Amino acid sequence: MTDPTNPASPTNPAGPADSTGHAGPAEPTGPAGPAGAAPALTEQVAARFAAARLWAAHRAPYLAGALFALTPVVLEPSFDDATGEPVPDSEFRAFPADTRWNVHVETATALATPVEEIGWWLLHQIGHLVRAHAARSPVRSAHANTHAAGEAGSAQARRWNQAADAEINDDLEAEGLHGPAGVVSPALLGLPPNRTAEEYVPMLDVLDEALGRGGVALAEAVDCGSATDGLDRGYHSPGSDGGIGELERELLERSIAAGIQERAAARSDVPLGWRRWAEERLRPTVDWRALLGSLIRRGVSSAAGRVDFDRRRPSRRAGATPGIVMPAMVSPAPSVAVVVDTSGSILRPVLDGLVAEITGILNRAAGPRRRIRVICCDLVAHPAQEIRRAGDMVLTGGGGTDMRAGIAAAVALRPRPDLVIVMTDGLTPWPERRPPAQVVVCLVGEDGHAPAWAATVRVPEKPEKPEKEE
Repeated sequence: MTDPTNPASPTNPAGPADSTGHAGPAEPTGPAGPAGAAPALTEQVAARFAAARLWAAHRAPYLAGALFALTPVVLEPSFDDATGEPVPDSEFRAFPADTRWNVHVETATALATPVEEIGWWLLHQIGHLVRAHAARSPVRSAHANTHAAGEAGSAQARRWNQAADAEINDDLEAEGLHGPAGVVSPALLGLPPNRTAEEYVPMLDVLDEALGRGGVALAEAVDCGSATDGLDRGYHSPGSDGGIGELERELLERSIAAGIQERAAARSDVPLGWRRWAEERLRPTVDWRALLGSLIRRGVSSAAGRVDFDRRRPSRRAGATPGIVMPAMVSPAPSVAVVVDTSGSILRPVLDGLVAEITGILNRAAGPRRRIRVICCDLVAHPAQEIRRAGDMVLTGGGGTDMRAGIAAAVALRPRPDLVIVMTDGLTPWPERRPPAQVVVCLVGEDGHAPAWAATVRVPEKPEKPEKEE
């Protein structure tokens, strides 16, 4: 067996052991353990890692760029004194990653783990990295603290790790990728899907307490590395320049997010959690009221700019032929329709506030005393109402949600609207093709999505004081 206490030991070229008693990164050359074993084992580990990465890229092609940005750091194994065989280390079963996108691969663990399971862990680790779980961690410290799974006093770190796992694993399960035994699964635990780690922490606390009374453990303590909580690990190489830097990470994440949005726009299957992350990653922080006003004014001015002939008003220019009255050219008043999601998933104060915002913007952009046609929609579109202010709106419906019916009813109105404004939480089917009118979608909350052909503004779910109508 190697002597981890002797830096000069010919069987320990990686240097002294770290604070966990585990040897540091293995060099690709030089023996470790039994003479001459390290090069062959390292080659086997590299081959398995490459195969796992290809498997993962095939199962989740929208994360292929992230998978190939991971840097494997191969760690030396410990050897059994009797057999001389490498012994897997359970601390590294999750192939832990750090914030520089290094994946720490313990040799014996990698050789004992199926390629498909390694690939699943790689996708799992990418979830921790791109969703910035280390930066969001409540246990992150600026000091050089170390942490390992099962350490006394790290209960908060373990809970955060489990909650972050829950945020990721429901998206993997949506792709049919179920994790190894012992990992946290919202579906198996009966927890709601598509929540954040911060939301899962109190849920897991309550569930753990309830299960503990019956003598059942919530889940195993699986350590996913510093990519989850931001705490250094003893096996990290001090001063290592490996992995990627902040600028590279920024460019990589934006590229991944753009690719996800392109696939979603092409109606390729991408889990909701990843679509939501991509939208948030690429969306600049703007005032939603200002953005909504800009989109509506743009749609109104575009419609108003389309001139037409009106024979009810004679042209002030004399005609070329005596006795012939030429029609005047007019700018039509833009027609606007609003489709309101009345499935019950959006609170009435939020809908009233949005309608008040929209009527105020339209009054300033297209003149006062303007009437707006409103269509309430759940699974079906209800008869259109003409209103001047939010208080005139009568909400009807309350079943499921299908905005395709509402948009179809809006464009079927006569005269056909130039601008259709849709207010919904986005958890609905959308028309496959662009309707014959400009569409602005007001997405309420953070869970839904809008089609690529629509202009979109994300509206906070918490009711806000509406802008005063004019």
